[in-house]
Order: sequence, then C-alpha cells, then structure tokens
Amino acid sequence: MSTKSILLIEYEISIQEMLHVCLSEIGGWRVILSNSIREGIKLCVMSRPDAILLDTSTPETDALIFIEQLKQYSIVQSVPILLISARANWFTPEQLNQMGFAGAITKPFDPSTLPNQVSHLLGWSY
Repeated sequence: MSTKSILLIEYEISIQEMLHVCLSEIGGWRVILSNSIREGIKLCVMSRPDAILLDTSTPETDALIFIEQLKQYSIVQSVPILLISARANWFTPEQLNQMGFAGAITKPFDPSTLPNQVSHLLGWSY
C-alpha cells in the first residue's frame, strides 16, 4: 500500500464518496476529504498532501480567490493539482499547465481506471 496522500476537494458528496473509494481502495492512497476549497487550503497546511484533486465547480462565492490561494500553496510546496471536471477536456495540457494544473480528468470518469489516470498524470508508479 502506498504512503502517498491526496487531498480531494469535491463538494458533491456522492461524487466525493465515489472518488474516495476509487482513490483509497483501488489506488491504495490515503485520501483527505474536503467539500470546499476554503477548507481544502486549511487541510493542505495541516496534512501536507502529495497531490490535490480539485473540482472547481463549487457554490463558494469566492472560489476564484481560494483557487488562487491553493495554487500558491501548490507552487510553494511543490504539490501538483489535478483538475477533475466535466469541462476538463476543453483544455490542452499546455493550457492546464499555464493555469497551474498538472493535468485533468474528465467527468464522468471510469472508477476502475481512475487510479491509473491519476498515477499517470502525477508520474507515480501504480
């Protein structure tokens, strides 16, 4: 079992639960859960994850500010952020990189292949 940890920021509880199962039980990673970007920033400082999986679709009114704070944390701590979104395939890898993301996963995702996608995007062995 891997010692890597992933901070999962997903506000939709049903999707969060599915992602948690995929990443922890299939992927073997320790998953730290957050249902808001604001809380995710606090959890980054406390838990120091190896990667962040972020859904930017959120009801938070100040989400853009928190996303920028999360990106600053990511840069300073060298923690890659993966975007998970229904719009992920709208962007090229170069555009994602310019926006501060290490890669993206499109929703809906295949639960059986998600850990492989994550490890491929992060350069982790799986």
